Amino acid sequence: MESDLRVNEDGELRGTVSNNGPVSAHTVVVQYTGENQNVLPIERSAAVGTLDTGESENFTLPIAIGGEAEAGLRSLDLTVQYRNDDGEIRADENLAVNVEVAPERDRFTVAIENRTIAAGGTRTVDVAVTNNMDEPASDIEARLFADDPLATGNTDTGYVQSLDPGETTTMTFELTTTGSATPGSTYPISLDFRYDDADGDSQLTDTSRVPIDVVESEDGGLPLPIIIIALLVIGTAGLVIYRRGQ
Repeated sequence: MESDLRVNEDGELRGTVSNNGPVSAHTVVVQYTGENQNVLPIERSAAVGTLDTGESENFTLPIAIGGEAEAGLRSLDLTVQYRNDDGEIRADENLAVNVEVAPERDRFTVAIENRTIAAGGTRTVDVAVTNNMDEPASDIEARLFADDPLATGNTDTGYVQSLDPGETTTMTFELTTTGSATPGSTYPISLDFRYDDADGDSQLTDTSRVPIDVVESEDGGLPLPIIIIALLVIGTAGLVIYRRGQ
């Protein structure tokens, strides 16, 4: 028995059914009969056909695993139903099979080569986006989110027509910092993706977070709030000196 079942994804349960009895089995059907709320059969049965004595045949059951499921070894209940030579229905019930359910994964992985931004500055951020699924994705729209002291600029969305499994594209966004950004600190930005899956259904991913490091401005100037405070102090001192001179 094999499977590619994974938390919060569609998958397949694949196996082989064999006729070890003394007579032929007709219209053989493998059925999923479990009641686990986190195991969601896309189709509850798979037709196998007729199996003569000693014959075997492969079957595939499409099954989805819910987002609340836990990864690990799971037991699934199956039933094999068939008709004998007299047309009577027979069934082998309560056939428990053990399968491994893989943990949930990000639908898209993101990577930023240069994760720094100068305090008080603005820059474009190139994000490498990879399709981490086992199926193609199309009409992919990414959106960038940032909270103070980071902010998105004029370009906070990216788009690519399609990505095959494992394929990577680069999306470019604009990122800026406000005056309260502290050099040496790290702040998160977030991205989510809306896309169409292989069945044409629209999907929205969970949010991916990427750290951004704020560094000193290369021009060596003081941050804007410090400059304003310094000007106010100088202006006040000049006023006091002027009044004393009177």
